[in-house]
Amino acid sequence: MRRVFILLALLLLATSAHAEDKTKAREAFRAGTQHFKLGEYDQALDSFKEAYRNFESPIFLFNIAQCERQLNHKQDAIRFYRQYLADAKDAQNREEVEQIIAKLQTATDAEHAAVTKPPQGPAERPPSPAVAPATTTTTTLTASAPPPASDKPTYKKWWVWTIVGGAVAIGLGVGLGVGLGTSSSTSLPSTTFGSAKPF
Repeated sequence: MRRVFILLALLLLATSAHAEDKTKAREAFRAGTQHFKLGEYDQALDSFKEAYRNFESPIFLFNIAQCERQLNHKQDAIRFYRQYLADAKDAQNREEVEQIIAKLQTATDAEHAAVTKPPQGPAERPPSPAVAPATTTTTTLTASAPPPASDKPTYKKWWVWTIVGGAVAIGLGVGLGVGLGTSSSTSLPSTTFGSAKPF
């Protein structure tokens, strides 16, 4: 009889402790949800882990995986998603979670390949043909003779006709002046004294 009471007492204690753990898990879950909505993924991750420690529900594993994915911790996210699928046998979002895992695995493999790939040098080019070394040349300025006169005859040059025209104009002016001066002196009446008159 005494043993029955002890077993009953232990069962009641376990039930009350279990209820208390469930309450703590619920509070941690609520805090984690708030942090997640605010984009505070580190704090949300801590809260969801605390919730799982108090009550081992696969839902908390899914939420932990979501936080890890948001923090770009691909390997950790994959691990928690897989653990979630292993624990939640009847998960309704199994197909969606498997697609997320596949995408994360592809991204992880690509990153790993980029890191482990040996460094590549510049692409090999065929050798260029030998180029003679550039010689230094000094430029010397020397006085040169003026360019040769054009082959145009002198009488076809414009300046010759300008001079000729000017000379003709001057000659005409002088000629007119002399001519007018001479004609005015001959037209004056001449006076003769002592001229004989015919008989």
